[in-house]
Formats: sequence, structure tokens, C-alpha cells
Amino acid sequence: NPIHVYSLRAELLQGASEAIDLGVIIDDKLRFTSHYASIAKKAHQRASLILRCFKCRDPVLLTKEYLVYVRPLLEYCSPVWAPVYIKDIALLESVQRRFTKRISGMNDLNYLQRLKTLNLETLEARRLKTDLLTMFKILNNLIAINFHDFFSMSTVANTRGHRFKLIKPVCKNNIRLFSFSCRRIDCWNSLPNSIIKASCKSLFKS
Repeated sequence: NPIHVYSLRAELLQGASEAIDLGVIIDDKLRFTSHYASIAKKAHQRASLILRCFKCRDPVLLTKEYLVYVRPLLEYCSPVWAPVYIKDIALLESVQRRFTKRISGMNDLNYLQRLKTLNLETLEARRLKTDLLTMFKILNNLIAINFHDFFSMSTVANTRGHRFKLIKPVCKNNIRLFSFSCRRIDCWNSLPNSIIKASCKSLFKS
């Protein structure tokens, strides 16, 4: 409450514009801009450290090191904070873009060609898949999250597609529109019935 002064044992408490919850930084406008900057900086530092510390220039080895030590920094808890603005997406993607360009033999290839050669995906595509997989697990009670806290099932049965279509709520602001419970509904509803009916999460993921 900005109009109230809080104190603890006669010590005044200063207001904060940001907070960290389980490693995710969120500001007082419910944005994750500082989080993007933080994880991108850490990932760049760790990627550079790998290239300096390993004498071997084998692309396979360096890619494995990247997958183990760098990419998890860029994907931890992504369903909560996944960016939607181009500048934020580009900021995170720049880590992988820069690292792959510094691998031996990759300098003359464009970004997508480097990913194909190294058998990698864009971080944006991986976040999309992570969101859809999380939705699948919520829908099938594979994680302890109440489905009705996030989604509502459509009752319209005479439309094309699968029978697990979700209702996209009316969003009056971007915070709601870009939240986990809204941003992937169109993509989810467009999935083929064969994928939605997958018997397990590993089959859905593949």
C-alpha cells in the first residue's frame, strides 16, 4: 500500500519495486524485464566461461556443455515469465545465437543453419513446447495444479478439432493476455486430435 508507512521494531521499511520469488524477478507492474536481463547476463557469462575453459573445440562437446550449464538458466520456470515482446525474445535468443556462432566451423552459417547443424531449437520454440506440455499435464492431472484455476473447458461440441478445446477469456490488459493461462490457448486449440489424445506426456512431447 503506497500510502501507508510500514515499520518493524520501530525501523521504517523501504518500499521495493521488485521482488524475487523462487528465483524469478517480478516488478510492481507484474513484468519480468529485470528477470530477462538477469538470466541473459548470467547465461552470457557462463557461455563465455565454457569457451575459455575448454581447450577442445569439438562442436558436439561444446554443445553438450551448453545444454548442461547454460540453457537451463534461460528456461527455468519459463511458463511463468515467457516473454512475448520482440526485444525480450531477442535478448534471450542472443545468448544461444552468440554461443553457436563462436563454435568452430559455424561462423559462416546463419543462425538457423547453425541450429540445424548442432541439432538445436530456438529458445522461443522450446518455450512454446514447454507451455503446451505444462497445459497437457494440468489437463491430465499429472501435476498438483488445479485445472480450473487457470482454464475453462469449452462446451461447444460442433466445431472442428479435438474435444478438449479451451475458452479464451476476455483480456482487458496485456498482463492478462500474455499470462500463461491465456497466451497459448489459440495454439492449444489448433493442435490435432491425435496429439491431444496422447496416452502419456512423453508421447505428447515427442
